[in-house]
Amino acid sequence: MFSAKVTKIANVGLRLLIVVVTLWYLIDQLFTGEKLTILKDFLVVWHYSGQGELLSIIAVLLMPLNLLLETLKWRLLVSKLERVKVNKAYTAVLSGISVSMFMPNRVGDYLGRVFILEKGSHIKGVLVTMIGSLAQLLITMIAGGVALLFFLPEAHFVEDTLSGWLFMAIVVLVFVLLLAGLLLYFNINLLYIITKKLFPVKSPKLLPYVEVFNFYGRRQLAYVLGFSALRYVIFSLQFILFLWAFGVQISYREALMLVALSYLLITLIPTIALSELGVRGSVSIYLFSAWFAAQHIAFEKLSYSVFLASTAVWVVNIALPALLGVFFVYRLKFFRR
Repeated sequence: MFSAKVTKIANVGLRLLIVVVTLWYLIDQLFTGEKLTILKDFLVVWHYSGQGELLSIIAVLLMPLNLLLETLKWRLLVSKLERVKVNKAYTAVLSGISVSMFMPNRVGDYLGRVFILEKGSHIKGVLVTMIGSLAQLLITMIAGGVALLFFLPEAHFVEDTLSGWLFMAIVVLVFVLLLAGLLLYFNINLLYIITKKLFPVKSPKLLPYVEVFNFYGRRQLAYVLGFSALRYVIFSLQFILFLWAFGVQISYREALMLVALSYLLITLIPTIALSELGVRGSVSIYLFSAWFAAQHIAFEKLSYSVFLASTAVWVVNIALPALLGVFFVYRLKFFRR
């Protein structure tokens, strides 16, 4: 057990460390070297792109709604451990984004949230937060899988017998994976049973934590999946609005397909949130170039616009919330008496 003084010093020290590291990473990512040139180009293209200002403003205004949906989703899940007010849950989501900036695959997102709990178990908090992440991953896979089935034939990757059979194999694989994901998600309590079977010796220590997987019925899980789907619609729309804002002439259906594929590949590639900026740009440019090439449309002049649109989505949904989140890190309690 920690004394009150030691607990207070440790909490304050970790909070300061998170604030300093997050701010340092943000400054390094946005305002050093060639990144200043990118930022300048971003502002120039944005200003002179006709309706770009209006479309960009709409995309930015969608950010608080996106975060609110994530807040409501997480609050629903964590309510089984502790009742959390909406405003407190909202700041927890922001803090989580700040902490995740310098940790692989957004692991910090879990830690930044659960440490606002005053009574609930932090370990259980991490596990229930993972359920929300699983729901978001599932929606991303569903949308990306469907998009892939449209992209391959329309991008002329299916033009002979061999590629036709390969396409059918991909269709079956996508269907099986998505079905397996849905079955696992709506039977999340299987994780409790599996843990009990795989670790019979350590079960007395593990089961009190993994029992959280028994807390949710299919109706509640459907609500969580619904929140995830609404979030997906919003940040996909943000990407499309930024594409149009930066002068990429593409229909809504085509943009939706390519954005869905981009999000799928970005999700599957292990990254640190900061390096994700470069990954986002590279993945998006590759997919859009392949699509425009298949449509016999010159893409060279549009590649930078796609990169800027991808950057804008990152800035609005990651960098800006992370900056706001540092103001609420003071609520995190890493050690409790």
